[in-house]
Amino acid sequence: MYPFKHFTLTLLAALLLILAAGCGKPPAADNAVESSEAGSAAPAVQLSEPADAPFLTFTDDAGREVELPAQPQRIVVLSPQLLDLWYAVDGTAIARATSTGGSVPDKAKEIEDVGGMTTVNTEKLLSLKPDLVLGSTSFHSELAGILEESKVPFALFTLSTYTDLKEKAQLFGKLAGTEAKAAEALSTLESQITNLTAKAPADQAPTFIMLNVTPSSISVQREHTVGLEVAEMLHMKNVAATLEASQKSPSTAPFSLEKIVELDPDYVFILIHGAREDGEKKIESDLAGQPAWASLRAIKEKRMAILPSDLLLSNPGFRLNESVEYLAKLVYPDAYTDGN
Repeated sequence: MYPFKHFTLTLLAALLLILAAGCGKPPAADNAVESSEAGSAAPAVQLSEPADAPFLTFTDDAGREVELPAQPQRIVVLSPQLLDLWYAVDGTAIARATSTGGSVPDKAKEIEDVGGMTTVNTEKLLSLKPDLVLGSTSFHSELAGILEESKVPFALFTLSTYTDLKEKAQLFGKLAGTEAKAAEALSTLESQITNLTAKAPADQAPTFIMLNVTPSSISVQREHTVGLEVAEMLHMKNVAATLEASQKSPSTAPFSLEKIVELDPDYVFILIHGAREDGEKKIESDLAGQPAWASLRAIKEKRMAILPSDLLLSNPGFRLNESVEYLAKLVYPDAYTDGN
């Protein structure tokens, strides 16, 4: 009996030891942490990007954050300038707004029409179920409410200066998946502009004033317009830069013929908004018949010019080199002859 009893006690003791060891064993997760801390193996849990991470998030020129869950495929463009730039980076759209004057990219001529640039048909726009709408800060801000309510991503942009062009071209390249195309086009444009501006006489700084003419008004450009920027690239000085800004449009100043006579610029440039014939009528009725206008040195010396609106009023996109060349030849004809 004794040996059997002894064996039983020994077996019970062994079982108790096993149970005690099992109770003291750390959890599997703790072992994984310890192993990781020791540097012997990869962490037990691999972290990765969320499957629903957005394609792109950016802030538009109205200060609004725009989040795109996926790369947009059904895009509507409400501004002709934005449309031109969008197609220049090989983007495509399903619809556009129409505008008098200007040109439409060949590939965009047959896409849907959602009304005029300033008279967008929102019912038709929404019926197209766009996943991105591109609009102008000047004309389309009032559409933000209805598009947000309909959960349609909407971005507002300003496209006036060369800086605007570079920023939007890069962003549009990301949206269209053509970043390399946009970067190449910008690099080519920069080289062309650099070559042109290098010819401008460094020892000359002719003064100028640039007027906006519409069928109903005249104003003076102060800052942040493509025409002014091109002139400044060519070492010209805008004498209206110090004028007090208009309340409704900080980039312009109220028109004052007396003030222009006082400033007496070397050049007077005019940019017509809308139909050229309407602008010319306004110039004839409000300016040409005024003795003060005729007294301007620029008028007497025939240095007044109506500039092409597609190059120096609206941002011409990747044709900005043509804008620089046009004004350069007008102001410095000797420096920009064919031989130069």
